Amino acid sequence: MTARRRLPSTFAWAVSVAAVLGFALLTLVVAQGWLDGLDRATTAVPLVPGSAAEEIFAAIALVTTPVVCYSVVLGYALWCLRRRLRNLAMAMFLSIPVAWGGGYAWKALLARERPESPHELITALGHSYPSQHAAAITVLVVTVTATLIHTRQPRTVMLGWRVAGLALVAVVLLDRWIMSAHWLSDLLGGVLWGASVVASAMLACGVRMVPPELEQLLAARPDPERERRTCAVVYNPARVTDWPGFRRRVEYELDARGYRPLWLETTAADPGRAMTLRAVRERVDLVLGAGGDGTIRIICDGLAGTGIPFGLIPAGTGNLLAKNLGIPLDESTALLMALDGVDTPVDLVRLAVDGELPGEHFSVMAGLGVDAVIMAATNPDLKRAVGSAAYFVAAARHASYPPVNARIRVDDGPELRRRASVIVIGNVGFLQGGIPLIPDARANDGLLDLMVASPRSARDWARIVTRVLTRREHGDAALDRITGRRVSIRIDRTDPYQMDGDTVGTCSQLVAEVVPGALTLRLPAGHRHGLVAPAAAETPARLPETPAHH
Repeated sequence: MTARRRLPSTFAWAVSVAAVLGFALLTLVVAQGWLDGLDRATTAVPLVPGSAAEEIFAAIALVTTPVVCYSVVLGYALWCLRRRLRNLAMAMFLSIPVAWGGGYAWKALLARERPESPHELITALGHSYPSQHAAAITVLVVTVTATLIHTRQPRTVMLGWRVAGLALVAVVLLDRWIMSAHWLSDLLGGVLWGASVVASAMLACGVRMVPPELEQLLAARPDPERERRTCAVVYNPARVTDWPGFRRRVEYELDARGYRPLWLETTAADPGRAMTLRAVRERVDLVLGAGGDGTIRIICDGLAGTGIPFGLIPAGTGNLLAKNLGIPLDESTALLMALDGVDTPVDLVRLAVDGELPGEHFSVMAGLGVDAVIMAATNPDLKRAVGSAAYFVAAARHASYPPVNARIRVDDGPELRRRASVIVIGNVGFLQGGIPLIPDARANDGLLDLMVASPRSARDWARIVTRVLTRREHGDAALDRITGRRVSIRIDRTDPYQMDGDTVGTCSQLVAEVVPGALTLRLPAGHRHGLVAPAAAETPARLPETPAHH
């Protein structure tokens, strides 16, 4: 499999470097005037002004102006962004200003005059080199090609677009030449400039754009004599925005690695328990999970202690586990990590409420008090529309939620009594928007982190929020941070509690205990985002400096 993983990077670098060097060399030659004679010798025979042919070519020039081409590229970028092809979308967003603005910069720098033309064209103003029309159409054709490759379209679609794309570029070049808007070297310069910009942007954004035929030719193929492995794909259909494209990509990558897919779709009644149980019962070799935080938590709970590798494909609005562990939010990149990454043990936390055993596991955070109330009050439609901002809307509505009287014990330490507004148990430490709620929490340190906020006034709230956001939370009498392996909490009433962002129910007592290495997660080799070295698991519990002050 080594050749297959190295190919995209090598191919991307080769294309990008070739395009950049080609444009640089041509620009040098044009600047020295070495092509002036050839350009003049190859000028087109002028069309008759006012003829039907002139009107047709003038119309072509108008509908293929850079503003039209880049508007189409922008539309594709938004389409890709909605389908979680974030890297591809970012490459498109980057290509537009660089190609367009850079083209004008080169024009101003070389100040090359256009050929004499009998045609009055509003699309042939300013200097000549490089052709903005040629650059824009090249960016458009390459980005559409990348989208088709990324979404693993059928060969007939790919072949049809290659013919259409080349024809589109040819028509634009012919139009600019026959209307005497550019010299031939201007057109070649525009193509090379557009290609160098879009190829470099895709390389910078980590986009794999290898033609399928080349990928299949050079990639290592699985041994046909070897028994094919099974990969269960547990997915939430409400979160997978482009189901046909997602299925094509997954099946293509699984087949290339010798996996047989087992598709398991979650439902509103069962967000993943029965599906994960089936995957475990059938002893699959790998589980891929595509969904939001709730789906991922249930899959993690079902895989706890099984040793079955889990590949996470973020497909929700929160994606807290992915963000904390540095798993890419780009769907295609996350898929490759899930398939080619290294099996890495990470901790889970088992939570039992009101004495009910054995309890469920969570991977991110669990909370009592206003934290859980905010999660329950967050409007799902608003969350889909504005993402993490929906939590702040819910928080503002419940700022006066009454605190609870809590008795807290971590491991064998002293009992702490707090009148707490927020009680959060964390396996990892960051919330939506990168808010460092428990920044010291790590997913494989064999410990859980407890945060208790006990503000008595609006001033206390403001101070706590400021300290949390600036990571200067230690030493505040209204804020406790404790690290251990087990925490038990009793409160004086029944209150909602949440796990990984989903309000699960209500309780008056809960016990949380870390389960070291319970989940085998696919991460890149040497990955340390949100993780610590195994030796850190021996770190003793950190107790607050003032055991009781309320």
